[in-house]
Amino acid sequence: MTGHPMPLDDGPEHDGRATPGAAASGAGTAGRRNAPDVDVLIVGAGPTGLTAACEARRHGLTARIVDRATGRSGFSKALVVHARTMEVFETMGVADRVRAAGARFAALNVNTRNRAPVRVDLLGLPWGDTAYPFWLSVPQYATEHILESHLTAGGGEVEWGVALKDLREGGEGGGDGSVEAMLEHGDGRRETVRARWVIGCDGGRSRVREAAGLRLDRSDAGAVFVLADVLTTADLTEDEGHVFLGPEGLLLIVPMPEPRRWRVIAHVPGARGEERLTLDAPFLDELIRRRAGIAFGSHGVTWQSRFALGHGLADHYRRGRVFLAGDAAHIHSPVGGQGLNTGVQDAHNLLWKLAAARRTEPARAEALLDSYEAERRPVARAMVCGTARATRALTTRTGMTRALLGTVAPTLLGRRPVQARLGRGVGMLDIGYPDGGPAAGRTGRGARTAAGRRLPNPVLGDGGGRLHQRLAPLGFTWVVRARPGETWPAGDDRAWAGIPVVFLSDEEWAGLSGPGTAAPVILVRPDRYIAAAGSTAASVLSAVGPRMLPGTAPRRPGRLTG
Repeated sequence: MTGHPMPLDDGPEHDGRATPGAAASGAGTAGRRNAPDVDVLIVGAGPTGLTAACEARRHGLTARIVDRATGRSGFSKALVVHARTMEVFETMGVADRVRAAGARFAALNVNTRNRAPVRVDLLGLPWGDTAYPFWLSVPQYATEHILESHLTAGGGEVEWGVALKDLREGGEGGGDGSVEAMLEHGDGRRETVRARWVIGCDGGRSRVREAAGLRLDRSDAGAVFVLADVLTTADLTEDEGHVFLGPEGLLLIVPMPEPRRWRVIAHVPGARGEERLTLDAPFLDELIRRRAGIAFGSHGVTWQSRFALGHGLADHYRRGRVFLAGDAAHIHSPVGGQGLNTGVQDAHNLLWKLAAARRTEPARAEALLDSYEAERRPVARAMVCGTARATRALTTRTGMTRALLGTVAPTLLGRRPVQARLGRGVGMLDIGYPDGGPAAGRTGRGARTAAGRRLPNPVLGDGGGRLHQRLAPLGFTWVVRARPGETWPAGDDRAWAGIPVVFLSDEEWAGLSGPGTAAPVILVRPDRYIAAAGSTAASVLSAVGPRMLPGTAPRRPGRLTG
Protein backbone atom coordinates (compact mmCIF):
# COMPACT_ATOMS: atom_id res chain seq x y z
CA MET A 1 0.00 0.00 0.00
CA THR A 2 1.40 3.33 -1.01
CA GLY A 3 0.75 6.79 0.35
CA HIS A 4 -1.29 6.78 3.53
CA PRO A 5 -1.47 3.22 4.84
CA MET A 6 -5.01 1.95 4.45
CA PRO A 7 -6.26 0.96 7.92
CA LEU A 8 -9.74 1.34 6.48
CA ASP A 9 -12.56 0.56 8.87
CA ASP A 10 -12.89 -3.18 9.15
CA GLY A 11 -16.65 -2.99 9.41
CA PRO A 12 -18.51 -4.93 12.09
CA GLU A 13 -15.42 -6.61 13.57
CA HIS A 14 -13.12 -3.61 14.04
CA ASP A 15 -11.28 -3.36 17.36
CA GLY A 16 -13.02 -0.21 18.52
CA ARG A 17 -10.15 2.18 17.83
CA ALA A 18 -10.95 5.29 15.87
CA THR A 19 -10.06 5.05 12.19
CA PRO A 20 -9.37 8.36 10.47
CA GLY A 21 -12.32 9.30 8.28
CA ALA A 22 -14.32 6.24 9.20
CA ALA A 23 -17.15 8.16 10.83
CA ALA A 24 -17.89 9.95 7.57
CA SER A 25 -17.46 7.03 5.25
CA GLY A 26 -21.12 6.58 4.45
CA ALA A 27 -22.34 10.12 3.93
CA GLY A 28 -22.11 12.42 0.97
CA THR A 29 -19.42 15.05 0.73
CA ALA A 30 -20.95 17.51 -1.69
CA GLY A 31 -19.42 20.95 -1.40
CA ARG A 32 -16.12 19.80 0.07
CA ARG A 33 -13.03 21.12 -1.60
CA ASN A 34 -11.66 17.68 -2.42
CA ALA A 35 -14.91 16.05 -3.45
CA PRO A 36 -14.53 12.65 -5.16
CA ASP A 37 -14.26 12.43 -8.94
CA VAL A 38 -16.82 9.64 -9.06
CA ASP A 39 -19.21 7.93 -6.67
CA VAL A 40 -18.19 4.37 -7.50
CA LEU A 41 -15.08 2.92 -9.14
CA ILE A 42 -15.69 -0.68 -10.21
CA VAL A 43 -12.67 -2.87 -10.94
CA GLY A 44 -13.48 -5.84 -13.15
CA ALA A 45 -15.93 -5.99 -16.07
CA GLY A 46 -17.32 -9.50 -15.76
CA PRO A 47 -21.00 -10.15 -14.93
CA THR A 48 -20.60 -8.93 -11.34
CA GLY A 49 -18.83 -5.70 -12.28
CA LEU A 50 -21.23 -4.98 -15.15
CA THR A 51 -24.20 -5.52 -12.85
CA ALA A 52 -22.64 -3.12 -10.34
CA ALA A 53 -22.05 -0.48 -13.04
CA CYS A 54 -25.59 -0.77 -14.42
CA GLU A 55 -27.11 -0.67 -10.95
CA ALA A 56 -24.98 2.31 -9.94
CA ARG A 57 -26.29 4.35 -12.85
CA ARG A 58 -29.85 3.11 -12.36
CA HIS A 59 -29.76 4.29 -8.75
CA GLY A 60 -28.39 7.70 -9.68
CA LEU A 61 -24.70 7.23 -8.83
CA THR A 62 -21.81 8.21 -11.06
CA ALA A 63 -19.59 5.26 -11.89
CA ARG A 64 -16.50 4.16 -13.77
CA ILE A 65 -15.76 0.53 -14.59
CA VAL A 66 -12.25 -0.58 -15.57
CA ASP A 67 -10.69 -3.89 -16.52
CA ARG A 68 -7.05 -4.75 -17.10
CA ALA A 69 -7.95 -6.99 -20.07
CA THR A 70 -7.81 -5.35 -23.48
CA GLY A 71 -11.25 -6.60 -24.45
CA ARG A 72 -14.00 -9.06 -23.69
CA SER A 73 -13.37 -12.78 -23.82
CA GLY A 74 -15.35 -14.78 -26.35
CA PHE A 75 -15.30 -17.93 -24.24
CA SER A 76 -18.48 -19.25 -22.68
CA LYS A 77 -17.14 -19.77 -19.10
CA ALA A 78 -20.13 -19.79 -16.69
CA LEU A 79 -23.18 -21.29 -18.36
CA VAL A 80 -26.23 -21.34 -16.09
CA VAL A 81 -28.40 -18.40 -15.00
CA HIS A 82 -30.83 -19.22 -12.21
CA ALA A 83 -34.30 -17.97 -11.34
CA ARG A 84 -33.38 -15.43 -8.66
CA THR A 85 -30.75 -13.90 -10.96
CA MET A 86 -33.38 -13.62 -13.70
CA GLU A 87 -35.51 -11.67 -11.22
CA VAL A 88 -32.56 -9.33 -10.65
CA PHE A 89 -32.19 -8.94 -14.41
CA GLU A 90 -35.91 -8.17 -14.66
CA THR A 91 -35.49 -5.32 -12.17
CA MET A 92 -32.56 -4.05 -14.25
CA GLY A 93 -34.55 -4.28 -17.49
CA VAL A 94 -32.53 -7.01 -19.27
CA ALA A 95 -34.32 -10.28 -18.38
CA ASP A 96 -36.08 -10.63 -21.74
CA ARG A 97 -32.80 -10.30 -23.64
CA VAL A 98 -31.03 -12.81 -21.41
CA ARG A 99 -33.92 -15.24 -21.76
CA ALA A 100 -33.85 -14.91 -25.56
CA ALA A 101 -30.09 -15.60 -25.63
CA GLY A 102 -30.43 -18.84 -23.68
CA ALA A 103 -32.14 -22.21 -23.68
CA ARG A 104 -34.09 -23.75 -20.83
CA PHE A 105 -33.04 -27.07 -19.30
CA ALA A 106 -36.07 -29.33 -19.61
CA ALA A 107 -34.62 -32.20 -17.61
CA LEU A 108 -31.57 -33.69 -15.94
CA ASN A 109 -30.77 -37.35 -16.63
CA VAL A 110 -28.62 -39.21 -14.08
CA ASN A 111 -27.00 -42.35 -15.49
CA THR A 112 -25.12 -45.14 -13.71
CA ARG A 113 -23.77 -48.53 -14.78
CA ASN A 114 -26.15 -50.85 -12.98
CA ARG A 115 -29.30 -48.80 -12.43
CA ALA A 116 -31.96 -47.44 -14.73
CA PRO A 117 -31.44 -43.74 -15.52
CA VAL A 118 -33.26 -41.23 -13.35
CA ARG A 119 -34.88 -38.38 -15.26
CA VAL A 120 -35.61 -35.24 -13.25
CA ASP A 121 -38.24 -33.08 -14.96
CA LEU A 122 -36.81 -29.65 -14.11
CA LEU A 123 -39.72 -27.74 -15.64
CA GLY A 124 -42.21 -29.78 -13.62
CA LEU A 125 -40.67 -29.09 -10.20
CA PRO A 126 -42.61 -27.09 -7.57
CA TRP A 127 -41.03 -23.73 -8.42
CA GLY A 128 -43.74 -21.69 -6.71
CA ASP A 129 -44.15 -17.98 -7.31
CA THR A 130 -41.32 -17.10 -9.70
CA ALA A 131 -41.79 -15.97 -13.30
CA TYR A 132 -38.61 -17.88 -14.21
CA PRO A 133 -39.18 -21.55 -13.28
CA PHE A 134 -36.17 -22.98 -15.05
CA TRP A 135 -32.40 -23.28 -15.31
CA LEU A 136 -31.27 -21.18 -18.25
CA SER A 137 -28.28 -22.25 -20.32
CA VAL A 138 -26.64 -19.07 -21.60
CA PRO A 139 -22.89 -18.56 -22.19
CA GLN A 140 -21.23 -15.98 -19.97
CA TYR A 141 -20.08 -13.95 -22.98
CA ALA A 142 -23.72 -13.54 -24.05
CA THR A 143 -24.74 -12.37 -20.57
CA GLU A 144 -21.80 -9.96 -20.50
CA HIS A 145 -22.63 -8.60 -23.95
CA ILE A 146 -26.20 -7.88 -22.90
CA LEU A 147 -25.12 -6.17 -19.69
CA GLU A 148 -22.40 -4.14 -21.41
CA SER A 149 -24.72 -2.97 -24.18
CA HIS A 150 -27.29 -2.03 -21.53
CA LEU A 151 -24.63 -0.01 -19.73
CA THR A 152 -23.58 1.68 -22.96
CA ALA A 153 -27.19 2.52 -23.83
CA GLY A 154 -27.44 4.28 -20.47
CA GLY A 155 -24.36 6.41 -21.10
CA GLY A 156 -21.69 4.25 -19.44
CA GLU A 157 -18.75 2.37 -20.89
CA VAL A 158 -16.15 -0.20 -19.90
CA GLU A 159 -12.61 1.17 -19.87
CA TRP A 160 -10.55 -1.73 -21.19
CA GLY A 161 -6.82 -2.04 -20.67
CA VAL A 162 -6.89 -0.13 -17.37
CA ALA A 163 -5.37 -1.86 -14.34
CA LEU A 164 -5.63 -0.97 -10.66
CA LYS A 165 -2.16 -0.57 -9.19
CA ASP A 166 -2.91 0.56 -5.64
CA LEU A 167 -5.41 2.09 -3.22
CA ARG A 168 -4.99 4.61 -0.45
CA GLU A 169 -7.21 6.76 1.71
CA GLY A 170 -8.10 10.04 0.03
CA GLY A 171 -6.52 13.16 1.54
CA GLU A 172 -5.06 13.42 5.01
CA GLY A 173 -6.47 10.47 6.91
CA GLY A 174 -9.19 9.97 4.33
CA GLY A 175 -11.32 12.65 5.95
CA ASP A 176 -12.54 13.97 2.62
CA GLY A 177 -14.67 10.82 2.23
CA SER A 178 -12.90 9.11 -0.66
CA VAL A 179 -10.44 6.47 -1.74
CA GLU A 180 -7.61 7.26 -4.12
CA ALA A 181 -7.17 4.59 -6.78
CA MET A 182 -3.98 4.54 -8.81
CA LEU A 183 -4.74 3.27 -12.31
CA GLU A 184 -2.41 2.37 -15.17
CA HIS A 185 -3.63 2.54 -18.77
CA GLY A 186 -2.45 0.25 -21.54
CA ASP A 187 -0.21 2.96 -22.98
CA GLY A 188 1.59 3.32 -19.64
CA ARG A 189 -0.22 6.47 -18.58
CA ARG A 190 -0.87 6.69 -14.83
CA GLU A 191 -4.02 8.20 -13.34
CA THR A 192 -5.25 8.82 -9.81
CA VAL A 193 -9.01 8.65 -9.32
CA ARG A 194 -10.78 9.81 -6.18
CA ALA A 195 -13.80 7.59 -5.66
CA ARG A 196 -16.35 7.67 -2.90
CA TRP A 197 -16.34 3.85 -2.98
CA VAL A 198 -14.35 1.15 -4.76
CA ILE A 199 -15.84 -2.26 -5.58
CA GLY A 200 -13.51 -5.15 -6.37
CA CYS A 201 -15.15 -7.42 -8.94
CA ASP A 202 -11.78 -8.54 -10.27
CA GLY A 203 -11.90 -12.27 -9.66
CA GLY A 204 -10.19 -14.85 -7.50
CA ARG A 205 -6.79 -13.11 -7.72
CA SER A 206 -8.29 -9.73 -6.88
CA ARG A 207 -5.89 -6.79 -6.80
CA VAL A 208 -8.54 -4.76 -4.95
CA ARG A 209 -8.69 -7.37 -2.21
CA GLU A 210 -4.91 -7.38 -1.88
CA ALA A 211 -4.59 -3.58 -1.91
CA ALA A 212 -7.28 -3.22 0.76
CA GLY A 213 -5.50 -5.67 3.05
CA LEU A 214 -8.27 -8.26 2.90
CA ARG A 215 -7.57 -11.98 2.72
CA LEU A 216 -9.02 -15.00 0.97
CA ASP A 217 -7.61 -18.33 2.08
CA ARG A 218 -7.90 -20.82 -0.73
CA SER A 219 -8.07 -24.57 -0.01
CA ASP A 220 -7.33 -27.17 -2.65
CA ALA A 221 -10.25 -29.49 -3.33
CA GLY A 222 -7.86 -32.20 -4.55
CA ALA A 223 -9.69 -32.71 -7.85
CA VAL A 224 -8.72 -31.91 -11.43
CA PHE A 225 -11.44 -31.24 -14.00
CA VAL A 226 -11.43 -30.78 -17.76
CA LEU A 227 -14.00 -28.73 -19.61
CA ALA A 228 -14.76 -28.22 -23.30
CA ASP A 229 -17.46 -26.70 -25.50
CA VAL A 230 -17.86 -29.02 -28.45
CA LEU A 231 -20.16 -29.96 -31.32
CA THR A 232 -21.40 -33.53 -31.63
CA THR A 233 -22.73 -35.88 -34.28
CA ALA A 234 -24.65 -37.85 -31.61
CA ASP A 235 -28.42 -37.43 -31.40
CA LEU A 236 -28.91 -36.29 -27.82
CA THR A 237 -32.07 -34.56 -26.62
CA GLU A 238 -30.83 -30.99 -26.86
CA ASP A 239 -32.61 -29.37 -23.95
CA GLU A 240 -31.68 -31.99 -21.35
CA GLY A 241 -28.55 -32.35 -19.27
CA HIS A 242 -26.81 -35.67 -18.69
CA VAL A 243 -24.84 -36.84 -15.65
CA PHE A 244 -22.81 -40.06 -15.71
CA LEU A 245 -21.59 -41.57 -12.44
CA GLY A 246 -19.18 -44.47 -12.60
CA PRO A 247 -15.88 -45.81 -11.37
CA GLU A 248 -13.97 -43.87 -14.05
CA GLY A 249 -15.20 -40.57 -12.64
CA LEU A 250 -17.91 -37.94 -12.98
CA LEU A 251 -19.01 -36.79 -16.45
CA LEU A 252 -21.52 -34.04 -17.23
CA ILE A 253 -22.83 -33.22 -20.70
CA VAL A 254 -24.73 -29.96 -20.58
CA PRO A 255 -26.78 -28.36 -23.40
CA MET A 256 -25.80 -24.99 -24.85
CA PRO A 257 -28.08 -22.68 -26.86
CA GLU A 258 -26.28 -23.38 -30.17
CA PRO A 259 -27.76 -26.51 -31.80
CA ARG A 260 -25.61 -29.63 -31.28
CA ARG A 261 -23.10 -27.80 -29.09
CA TRP A 262 -22.54 -29.15 -25.59
CA ARG A 263 -20.48 -28.32 -22.54
CA VAL A 264 -18.50 -31.40 -21.46
CA ILE A 265 -17.22 -31.39 -17.86
CA ALA A 266 -15.28 -34.33 -16.48
CA HIS A 267 -13.38 -35.17 -13.32
CA VAL A 268 -10.01 -36.78 -14.09
CA PRO A 269 -9.17 -39.01 -11.11
CA GLY A 270 -5.48 -39.29 -10.41
CA ALA A 271 -4.50 -36.26 -12.49
CA ARG A 272 -2.07 -33.87 -10.86
CA GLY A 273 -2.62 -30.13 -10.76
CA GLU A 274 0.40 -29.42 -12.96
CA GLU A 275 -0.20 -32.26 -15.43
CA ARG A 276 -0.88 -31.19 -19.03
CA LEU A 277 -3.75 -32.82 -20.91
CA THR A 278 -4.51 -32.49 -24.62
CA LEU A 279 -8.21 -31.65 -24.74
CA ASP A 280 -8.84 -32.36 -28.40
CA ALA A 281 -11.65 -34.23 -30.15
CA PRO A 282 -10.04 -37.70 -29.84
CA PHE A 283 -9.46 -37.22 -26.11
CA LEU A 284 -13.08 -36.16 -25.58
CA ASP A 285 -14.48 -38.97 -27.73
CA GLU A 286 -12.54 -41.62 -25.80
CA LEU A 287 -13.49 -40.12 -22.42
CA ILE A 288 -17.19 -39.99 -23.31
CA ARG A 289 -17.15 -43.49 -24.87
CA ARG A 290 -15.64 -45.03 -21.73
CA ARG A 291 -17.87 -43.26 -19.24
CA ALA A 292 -21.17 -42.91 -21.15
CA GLY A 293 -20.98 -45.46 -23.94
CA ILE A 294 -21.81 -42.76 -26.49
CA ALA A 295 -20.13 -42.35 -29.88
CA PHE A 296 -20.01 -38.58 -29.48
CA GLY A 297 -18.31 -37.51 -32.70
CA SER A 298 -16.60 -34.48 -31.18
CA HIS A 299 -15.65 -31.61 -33.48
CA GLY A 300 -15.64 -27.84 -33.47
CA VAL A 301 -14.05 -27.51 -30.02
CA THR A 302 -14.28 -23.77 -29.31
CA TRP A 303 -13.10 -23.63 -25.70
CA GLN A 304 -11.28 -26.03 -23.46
CA SER A 305 -9.94 -25.66 -19.96
CA ARG A 306 -8.26 -27.76 -17.33
CA PHE A 307 -8.40 -26.66 -13.73
CA ALA A 308 -7.73 -27.83 -10.20
CA LEU A 309 -10.70 -27.04 -7.99
CA GLY A 310 -10.30 -24.76 -4.99
CA HIS A 311 -12.56 -23.15 -2.42
CA GLY A 312 -12.27 -19.97 -0.43
CA LEU A 313 -14.08 -17.08 1.24
CA ALA A 314 -12.77 -13.58 1.96
CA ASP A 315 -12.31 -12.76 5.62
CA HIS A 316 -14.37 -9.59 5.09
CA TYR A 317 -16.40 -8.09 2.25
CA ARG A 318 -15.77 -4.52 3.33
CA ARG A 319 -12.92 -2.40 4.55
CA GLY A 320 -14.12 1.19 4.92
CA ARG A 321 -14.94 2.43 1.45
CA VAL A 322 -13.69 -0.69 -0.35
CA PHE A 323 -16.02 -3.62 -1.06
CA LEU A 324 -15.60 -7.05 -2.62
CA ALA A 325 -18.15 -8.86 -4.77
CA GLY A 326 -18.28 -12.00 -6.90
CA ASP A 327 -15.18 -14.15 -7.23
CA ALA A 328 -13.09 -11.53 -5.45
CA ALA A 329 -15.09 -12.45 -2.33
CA HIS A 330 -15.70 -16.19 -2.85
CA ILE A 331 -14.32 -19.00 -5.02
CA HIS A 332 -15.75 -22.48 -5.25
CA SER A 333 -16.54 -25.51 -7.37
CA PRO A 334 -18.76 -24.94 -10.43
CA VAL A 335 -21.12 -27.68 -9.18
CA GLY A 336 -24.63 -26.20 -9.30
CA GLY A 337 -23.66 -23.19 -11.41
CA GLN A 338 -23.85 -20.78 -8.47
CA GLY A 339 -20.81 -18.53 -9.03
CA LEU A 340 -22.00 -16.03 -11.63
CA ASN A 341 -25.41 -15.93 -10.00
CA THR A 342 -24.02 -15.21 -6.53
CA GLY A 343 -21.82 -12.42 -7.89
CA VAL A 344 -24.70 -10.71 -9.70
CA GLN A 345 -26.78 -10.90 -6.53
CA ASP A 346 -23.86 -9.50 -4.48
CA ALA A 347 -23.78 -6.42 -6.72
CA HIS A 348 -27.56 -6.04 -6.66
CA ASN A 349 -27.56 -6.10 -2.85
CA LEU A 350 -24.69 -3.64 -2.52
CA LEU A 351 -25.57 -0.92 -5.00
CA TRP A 352 -28.94 0.10 -3.60
CA LYS A 353 -27.27 0.41 -0.21
CA LEU A 354 -24.52 2.63 -1.60
CA ALA A 355 -27.14 4.82 -3.24
CA ALA A 356 -29.06 5.09 0.04
CA ALA A 357 -25.84 5.78 1.97
CA ARG A 358 -25.03 8.59 -0.48
CA ARG A 359 -28.00 10.57 0.81
CA THR A 360 -28.08 9.37 4.44
CA GLU A 361 -26.40 10.72 7.53
CA PRO A 362 -23.09 9.01 8.42
CA ALA A 363 -24.14 6.83 11.36
CA ARG A 364 -27.10 5.37 9.51
CA ALA A 365 -25.04 4.94 6.36
CA GLU A 366 -22.40 2.97 8.25
CA ALA A 367 -24.95 0.52 9.63
CA LEU A 368 -26.53 0.10 6.20
CA LEU A 369 -23.20 -0.52 4.47
CA ASP A 370 -22.14 -2.98 7.15
CA SER A 371 -25.26 -4.99 6.31
CA TYR A 372 -23.79 -5.90 2.91
CA GLU A 373 -21.24 -8.23 4.48
CA ALA A 374 -23.66 -9.30 7.21
CA GLU A 375 -26.15 -10.47 4.57
CA ARG A 376 -24.07 -11.66 1.64
CA ARG A 377 -21.08 -13.35 3.31
CA PRO A 378 -23.21 -16.04 5.06
CA VAL A 379 -24.84 -16.77 1.69
CA ALA A 380 -21.43 -17.32 0.11
CA ARG A 381 -20.18 -19.33 3.08
CA ALA A 382 -23.13 -21.71 2.75
CA MET A 383 -22.59 -21.94 -1.01
CA VAL A 384 -18.84 -22.60 -0.69
CA CYS A 385 -19.38 -25.25 1.99
CA GLY A 386 -22.24 -26.86 0.09
CA THR A 387 -20.44 -27.06 -3.24
CA ALA A 388 -17.31 -28.33 -1.47
CA ARG A 389 -19.31 -31.18 0.10
CA ALA A 390 -20.98 -32.01 -3.22
CA THR A 391 -17.65 -31.94 -5.03
CA ARG A 392 -16.03 -34.23 -2.47
CA ALA A 393 -18.88 -36.69 -2.85
CA LEU A 394 -18.74 -36.61 -6.66
CA THR A 395 -14.94 -36.81 -6.90
CA THR A 396 -14.23 -39.40 -4.24
CA ARG A 397 -10.77 -40.86 -4.72
CA THR A 398 -11.37 -44.61 -5.03
CA GLY A 399 -13.06 -46.38 -7.90
CA MET A 400 -14.98 -48.61 -5.49
CA THR A 401 -16.44 -45.60 -3.68
CA ARG A 402 -17.31 -43.97 -6.99
CA ALA A 403 -19.12 -47.14 -8.00
CA LEU A 404 -21.04 -47.09 -4.71
CA LEU A 405 -22.00 -43.47 -5.35
CA GLY A 406 -23.41 -44.58 -8.69
CA THR A 407 -25.67 -46.99 -6.81
CA VAL A 408 -26.83 -44.62 -4.09
CA ALA A 409 -27.31 -41.42 -6.10
CA PRO A 410 -30.19 -42.66 -8.30
CA THR A 411 -32.11 -43.72 -5.20
CA LEU A 412 -31.71 -40.30 -3.62
CA LEU A 413 -32.53 -38.41 -6.82
CA GLY A 414 -35.64 -40.48 -7.30
CA ARG A 415 -37.15 -38.91 -4.18
CA ARG A 416 -39.46 -35.94 -4.66
CA PRO A 417 -38.06 -33.79 -1.82
CA VAL A 418 -34.53 -34.17 -3.21
CA GLN A 419 -35.70 -33.30 -6.72
CA ALA A 420 -37.57 -30.28 -5.38
CA ARG A 421 -34.26 -28.81 -4.14
CA LEU A 422 -33.15 -28.63 -7.78
CA GLY A 423 -35.87 -26.05 -8.35
CA ARG A 424 -36.24 -23.33 -5.75
CA GLY A 425 -33.11 -24.35 -3.87
CA VAL A 426 -30.65 -24.39 -6.77
CA GLY A 427 -32.62 -21.50 -8.29
CA MET A 428 -31.66 -19.43 -5.21
CA LEU A 429 -35.23 -18.31 -4.57
CA ASP A 430 -35.18 -19.29 -0.91
CA ILE A 431 -32.01 -17.38 -0.03
CA GLY A 432 -32.77 -14.94 2.76
CA TYR A 433 -31.17 -12.89 5.48
CA PRO A 434 -32.88 -14.40 8.52
CA ASP A 435 -31.06 -12.25 11.03
CA GLY A 436 -32.51 -9.16 9.41
CA GLY A 437 -29.39 -7.12 10.13
CA PRO A 438 -29.05 -3.36 9.88
CA ALA A 439 -30.99 -3.28 6.61
CA ALA A 440 -34.11 -4.79 8.16
CA GLY A 441 -36.32 -4.27 11.14
CA ARG A 442 -38.77 -6.40 13.06
CA THR A 443 -42.09 -5.46 14.47
CA GLY A 444 -45.51 -6.93 14.77
CA ARG A 445 -46.88 -10.42 14.40
CA GLY A 446 -44.94 -12.54 11.92
CA ALA A 447 -42.27 -9.92 11.42
CA ARG A 448 -39.47 -11.99 12.92
CA THR A 449 -39.73 -14.47 10.07
CA ALA A 450 -40.63 -11.89 7.41
CA ALA A 451 -37.65 -9.54 7.66
CA GLY A 452 -34.85 -10.48 5.30
CA ARG A 453 -36.90 -12.81 3.12
CA ARG A 454 -37.56 -12.44 -0.57
CA LEU A 455 -41.01 -10.99 -1.23
CA PRO A 456 -43.14 -13.63 -2.98
CA ASN A 457 -44.04 -12.81 -6.58
CA PRO A 458 -47.47 -14.32 -7.24
CA VAL A 459 -49.62 -13.67 -10.29
CA LEU A 460 -52.25 -11.08 -9.42
CA GLY A 461 -55.85 -11.18 -10.59
CA ASP A 462 -57.56 -9.32 -13.45
CA GLY A 463 -54.50 -9.28 -15.68
CA GLY A 464 -52.48 -7.39 -13.11
CA GLY A 465 -49.29 -9.27 -13.88
CA ARG A 466 -47.04 -10.28 -11.00
CA LEU A 467 -46.54 -8.49 -7.72
CA HIS A 468 -42.91 -7.49 -8.36
CA GLN A 469 -44.07 -5.63 -11.48
CA ARG A 470 -46.21 -3.35 -9.31
CA LEU A 471 -43.34 -2.35 -7.05
CA ALA A 472 -41.45 0.90 -7.45
CA PRO A 473 -38.53 0.46 -9.90
CA LEU A 474 -36.26 2.35 -7.47
CA GLY A 475 -36.50 2.68 -3.73
CA PHE A 476 -38.82 1.08 -1.23
CA THR A 477 -42.48 0.06 -1.63
CA TRP A 478 -45.27 -0.65 0.82
CA VAL A 479 -47.38 -3.77 0.19
CA VAL A 480 -50.61 -3.60 2.20
CA ARG A 481 -53.51 -6.03 2.64
CA ALA A 482 -56.73 -4.06 2.19
CA ARG A 483 -59.69 -6.11 3.42
CA PRO A 484 -63.25 -5.07 2.75
CA GLY A 485 -64.43 -2.63 5.40
CA GLU A 486 -60.91 -1.65 6.46
CA THR A 487 -59.82 1.96 6.11
CA TRP A 488 -56.22 2.75 5.20
CA PRO A 489 -54.67 6.16 4.55
CA ALA A 490 -54.62 7.11 0.87
CA GLY A 491 -51.43 6.35 -1.01
CA ASP A 492 -50.32 9.98 -0.86
CA ASP A 493 -50.94 10.31 2.87
CA ARG A 494 -48.01 11.40 5.05
CA ALA A 495 -48.37 8.15 7.02
CA TRP A 496 -46.55 6.34 4.21
CA ALA A 497 -43.54 8.69 4.40
CA GLY A 498 -43.55 9.36 0.67
CA ILE A 499 -43.03 5.70 -0.20
CA PRO A 500 -45.27 4.23 -2.95
CA VAL A 501 -48.04 1.91 -1.75
CA VAL A 502 -49.43 -1.23 -3.41
CA PHE A 503 -52.80 -2.28 -1.96
CA LEU A 504 -53.75 -5.94 -2.40
CA SER A 505 -57.15 -7.52 -2.02
CA ASP A 506 -57.66 -10.55 0.22
CA GLU A 507 -57.61 -12.76 -2.86
CA GLU A 508 -54.35 -11.29 -4.08
CA TRP A 509 -52.81 -11.43 -0.61
CA ALA A 510 -53.50 -15.16 -0.51
CA GLY A 511 -50.75 -15.54 -3.11
CA LEU A 512 -48.21 -14.27 -0.57
CA SER A 513 -48.10 -17.58 1.24
CA GLY A 514 -45.18 -17.87 3.58
CA PRO A 515 -43.71 -16.42 6.76
CA GLY A 516 -44.67 -12.91 7.73
CA THR A 517 -47.86 -12.56 5.73
CA ALA A 518 -49.98 -12.43 8.90
CA ALA A 519 -48.80 -8.83 9.29
CA PRO A 520 -50.89 -6.64 6.96
CA VAL A 521 -48.20 -4.04 6.22
CA ILE A 522 -44.93 -5.01 4.54
CA LEU A 523 -42.09 -2.67 3.64
CA VAL A 524 -40.17 -3.99 0.63
CA ARG A 525 -36.57 -3.06 -0.07
CA PRO A 526 -35.29 -2.06 -3.52
CA ASP A 527 -33.89 -5.59 -4.00
CA ARG A 528 -37.36 -7.12 -3.43
CA TYR A 529 -36.54 -8.41 0.04
CA ILE A 530 -38.72 -7.60 3.04
CA ALA A 531 -37.31 -4.87 5.27
CA ALA A 532 -39.97 -5.22 7.97
CA ALA A 533 -43.60 -6.11 8.52
CA GLY A 534 -46.14 -4.94 11.05
CA SER A 535 -49.67 -3.83 11.75
CA THR A 536 -49.20 -0.18 10.74
CA ALA A 537 -46.81 1.94 8.70
CA ALA A 538 -45.73 3.75 11.85
CA SER A 539 -44.69 0.54 13.60
CA VAL A 540 -42.69 -0.58 10.57
CA LEU A 541 -40.99 2.80 10.17
CA SER A 542 -40.00 2.80 13.82
CA ALA A 543 -38.22 -0.51 13.24
CA VAL A 544 -36.22 0.53 10.17
CA GLY A 545 -35.97 4.29 10.73
CA PRO A 546 -32.84 4.24 12.89
CA ARG A 547 -31.03 2.35 10.16
CA MET A 548 -31.98 4.11 6.93
CA LEU A 549 -34.17 6.74 5.34
CA PRO A 550 -36.01 4.62 2.83
CA GLY A 551 -38.42 7.32 1.75
CA THR A 552 -35.76 9.57 0.26
CA ALA A 553 -35.84 9.55 -3.52
CA PRO A 554 -32.65 9.11 -5.55
CA ARG A 555 -30.90 12.43 -6.08
CA ARG A 556 -30.67 11.86 -9.84
CA PRO A 557 -32.65 8.99 -11.33
CA GLY A 558 -30.41 7.10 -13.71
CA ARG A 559 -31.32 6.21 -17.26
CA LEU A 560 -30.97 2.49 -16.66
CA THR A 561 -34.46 1.80 -15.38
CA GLY A 562 -36.14 -1.55 -15.57
